[in-house]
Amino acid sequence: MSFITRCIVLGALVCHSSLSFAGDTPKPRRTTISLLANGKEIAGLVLLPGQGQRQINVDAIKQDWTAEGFHASGHVQLTMIMGNESPITLYGDDLTLRSEELDADQAQALEDLKAMGASDQSIRVNPAHLNKDDWARQEAIDKANMTRLAFIIKRYGWPGMHFAGAAYAKNAFMVLQHADSASQHTYLPLLREAVTRGEMSASDLAMLEDRVLKSDRKPQLYGTQYESVAPLTLYLVADPARLDERRRAMGLLPIEAQLQQMRQMYQSN
Repeated sequence: MSFITRCIVLGALVCHSSLSFAGDTPKPRRTTISLLANGKEIAGLVLLPGQGQRQINVDAIKQDWTAEGFHASGHVQLTMIMGNESPITLYGDDLTLRSEELDADQAQALEDLKAMGASDQSIRVNPAHLNKDDWARQEAIDKANMTRLAFIIKRYGWPGMHFAGAAYAKNAFMVLQHADSASQHTYLPLLREAVTRGEMSASDLAMLEDRVLKSDRKPQLYGTQYESVAPLTLYLVADPARLDERRRAMGLLPIEAQLQQMRQMYQSN
């Protein structure tokens, strides 16, 4: 991976250097980029093997290498080009880049998390059209995915954003969301801790909280679970008058907006 850094002082280009961040060995690496503004992180990015080609350009007043990695400060401009997509540019005060070599087990865990995302949605992507045999095949996939995820959790803890990146961390959540009730009960406390640490989104936690409450035949808190989809019927909600207030706190849309999305999804199918 190549990183181009430019030092800019008062808008004048005073130096330009091309820095190679490729390892001397073919071992895969995990690279973490953190961009801060006014002392708060405004962007975090985890780059993993197998996610396609990326180009990272950094403009800043000052840049240097530290024991932890690359550091840039002062009018930082971070531009990211992901494959053939349009460039994304972010601005901040301070940027830190860290890269670490992955051992074979870590690399395999990440590869498995990547594969889980595809298999989790391989059949259920069109739920309105599934028959009994389709669901039986999907349930077998779900069971295998949960078995592998449980092993990863035992070895590394919950695979949140810093370990697995946003996309693969989302895959881990989907596997647990579609797993058996016992697994959901077991790992729910880990997800609560992960949200506290900023390792996963609160909206995902809300869905699992509701899923567990529904399995326990208790009223849900956030209105993410349904009694049926034909007709579309929301599962029992605790304190409905404050539902949107709770949803807002977890980063969810108002309930009416969610219901409209669900109606459109099942009508289109």
